[in-house]
Amino acid sequence: MERDSSYLWQFPIIITEKPYKSGDLTMTQNQYKVMPASFQDPARILIKYPGFSTPNDGANAIIFRGMPPESARWQLFGADIVNPNHLSNAGTANDLATGNAGGVNALSGSVLDYYHFEANPADISYANVMSGVSNMKMAPKIKSFVDINLIGLEAGLGMNRGNRNVYGAYRYSFVGLLDKLGVNFGNEKIGYQDLSLYADLIKNDHQSLKLFATLGKSSNKFTAVSRGDSLTRFKDIQNITYESELVIGGAQYTYEKANKYYQSTIIMSGRNDKRVEGTDAFYIDSLGLSLSSDQRVRERLLSWHNQYILDYSGAKMTFGLRTNMKDDGRIVNGFDEPVLSIYPYLQYKSDSYKPFNYHIGIGSFYENRTKEVTVEPSLGASYKLSRATVVSLDYRLSSVQDFTSGQFIEQVYERKRIKEHNFQTGIQYIQNNLQIRSAIFLHQFWDISTFASADGVGHFTPFNGSNLGYDQVYGFLSIVPNGTSSANVLGGELYLENKSFIKQNSLNYSINLSIFDSKYNLNNKTDQYYNGRYNFGYTSNANVSYSVDISKSNKDRSLIISLSNHLRGAMREQSLNPVNGKFSTLYNVNSPYDQKFRPYQRIDFRVVYTSQKFNSNKTHRWSLDIQNVLNRENDGFRYYDPLLNSVLLQKQLGLVPVLSYRLEW
Repeated sequence: MERDSSYLWQFPIIITEKPYKSGDLTMTQNQYKVMPASFQDPARILIKYPGFSTPNDGANAIIFRGMPPESARWQLFGADIVNPNHLSNAGTANDLATGNAGGVNALSGSVLDYYHFEANPADISYANVMSGVSNMKMAPKIKSFVDINLIGLEAGLGMNRGNRNVYGAYRYSFVGLLDKLGVNFGNEKIGYQDLSLYADLIKNDHQSLKLFATLGKSSNKFTAVSRGDSLTRFKDIQNITYESELVIGGAQYTYEKANKYYQSTIIMSGRNDKRVEGTDAFYIDSLGLSLSSDQRVRERLLSWHNQYILDYSGAKMTFGLRTNMKDDGRIVNGFDEPVLSIYPYLQYKSDSYKPFNYHIGIGSFYENRTKEVTVEPSLGASYKLSRATVVSLDYRLSSVQDFTSGQFIEQVYERKRIKEHNFQTGIQYIQNNLQIRSAIFLHQFWDISTFASADGVGHFTPFNGSNLGYDQVYGFLSIVPNGTSSANVLGGELYLENKSFIKQNSLNYSINLSIFDSKYNLNNKTDQYYNGRYNFGYTSNANVSYSVDISKSNKDRSLIISLSNHLRGAMREQSLNPVNGKFSTLYNVNSPYDQKFRPYQRIDFRVVYTSQKFNSNKTHRWSLDIQNVLNRENDGFRYYDPLLNSVLLQKQLGLVPVLSYRLEW
């Protein structure tokens, strides 16, 4: 059932596996090892496909079709895990740990076989899914390697005994050299390190047992400027320490014989995030300003996924059971007991090689926090109009556990799971290297637990983020439950990808466009809908790569040059409060998201040179990866600065170059 993709490392060709399928996206090492601005993190190149974007290019947060980034979750080998990213506070307005993203994935691209984003309407085997799930799979084996680049060092050792493989990879990263190249991080020291391990204990024709683990640490330390130096912002007088620890470990057993397939995956994952901030004592005395905070978050998740498949001449019957036990300190009412969730499911898929095929499935989701039991059906069908043209229709009902968090007074309210209808219909044309896809989609949400301010209406809804749309809260802000509300996303997308040859060298190119409208209301009793915070309106991309074979008589050599452009509509914001330093929030709680930042645009570039002598197992690869070639500083977020007594606009990262050399053997 596993595929060895290590051969892709030697001669990578971009966009050859046709990874995109109307929302769903599957990337092998071929994509995320050579595509621009990946930084060995496949989640960072999602934005090159329809409907995907990110709120800030300092992190890998996933915004899909205008739904909040907190609605996207993570899996490893098909079982749920906690946020697997280093520096989970990266790119956020409040500089606090998030539960869904970070600066870079702790599972490096060097050890990942593939990365799959399962979008709604999702396969019935996925539970607790709103926008989508990022499912990763570690490689069955790796080549030994050393990778040296401007942000650190990575090394891996792969060994085998018969058909069983064992490997380990360690990465130590820092940003000191980038600072010398002009990427300004101020007085901050940023670093991370991780260790990934994999071992086959059993591997034969019928069964396998593998163990795997990833350990990670990251930190971001900011030191107040020295006495006598000029002060340009309030942060200059602060001492801030962010530290994070991550542990993921598990096992997967697989049995396959004749037409029967059974797989059981169990993973324990956890992380600790700590952020301590305080004003330097000297500036407290000299300026009379002081701000301190202490955030400590503990998350633990035990996930067990069992799946049994019967194959009847191409048709498949699947029986599955997901069981999770989660203790999440980020969630409002974090004093609640750990949450047990159970999700059995059943699915039938007809023979996919026939002109007409269909799937039908049903799952039942229960968890002891809301004590709700939901029955969640899934239906889909496709028909081949010709050898090249296929039309499809899919539907899925899903529910999502409450992900509300934030700096609000802890609320006791009747918890609900967000419910969601997901419809999608599309047509695809695939002929040789040409692929054209189009789709129309609709996502309808209800039972969204919503809040109001104590003295007004307020747009406090998790549809605008886990912090209810208010990432920056100063002091005490009282909110009260306001029943449940609804939301919807309606749109369409178009995707074109092709490959041609110039003197036997491949030229790959793709363009895509997604148009959508993402809106919410404040209570189910009202009919007025407002633009969601992430209602960009559109996302668009253009990607091109050119692969040149420059082999000599005694050496295989290749050169790949790739360029991509991402353009999306503006992220929205509420109207600002008066600047007097006395308000609880930067934004007016009674204002809809009627203001806009500038549209986001970024061009990324990558060049990769690979060389290998004949009859040698050593491969040399030099690469230059540049995020944001034009050094466009996109709008990030606004914040109130007590030192300047004004509201400032924080820009996102400018040009980020990463030069690396990799040796594999």
